[in-house]
Amino acid sequence: MPANGIARVGTSMPTNTREWERFLRRLNETIADEGERAVINALTTIATRSGTNIDTLLSYLTDDGRAEDQRFLPQVNAGGALSLQNVNPLVASADATNATISIAAHTLQYGFGTVSYNSGTILGLAPSTTYFVYVDDPDYEGGAVTYLATTNRQNVTAGNGRYFVGAIETAISANSAAITAATSANPIVFTTGTNHGWTTGDEVTLSALPGDFGTNLNGNDYLITVISPTTFSIPVDGSLYVAYTTGGLATRVSQALSGGAGGGGGWVDDPYYSGQTP
Repeated sequence: MPANGIARVGTSMPTNTREWERFLRRLNETIADEGERAVINALTTIATRSGTNIDTLLSYLTDDGRAEDQRFLPQVNAGGALSLQNVNPLVASADATNATISIAAHTLQYGFGTVSYNSGTILGLAPSTTYFVYVDDPDYEGGAVTYLATTNRQNVTAGNGRYFVGAIETAISANSAAITAATSANPIVFTTGTNHGWTTGDEVTLSALPGDFGTNLNGNDYLITVISPTTFSIPVDGSLYVAYTTGGLATRVSQALSGGAGGGGGWVDDPYYSGQTP
């Protein structure tokens, strides 16, 4: 028994009234009577632990030994399957080279109550990529946490303290390509100086075009049809435009995207859980 236990083997047992009173006082300070129950001091030590809170531990269990409170479970179980968020907190955006995931402030509902999490951002991510966002929060504390993103969904359950925030596909990059030629035709076909990397159905904003092209097209967004890695067309009749001279820029439009739910809602959100876009 530990040296500071309520009873310990010494050189002699209590031999007089004063010694027995001291012993009983210490015993009563540690074990109290509540009706038919004996209540052990909440800071009683278990084995090699320095301060197991028995009162808190027992509040997580029923009298027949079943889990009464979700906090008895690791966060990776309760935060990933037995909870729901008040909102879907994830939004993704992108610039010309990198994507960003923004996480809104939100709450997570458990059986024992709610846990609030602050907003945050994850920078420097790859565009057009599915990420799984999580937090290490083994004690259900919430607040100002560090949000992490991974492309490997198994990382979400690689630690017992992890809360799955949700999955999201980042937005396409808003990259630009310089225009080097344009046809006065229907439809108008543009040539870029380098590979644009776009696909049919992407939307581009045109700017800095010369002459009739600039007067009619600058500042407008158009859905494109890709003809080759360096050419694309827009659904505009330019057959009456004065011939193109030089200059112009096309920039792909990148729309912010919303992500799937996290917590228990995330685990049943099949398109994101399976790594597929919805």
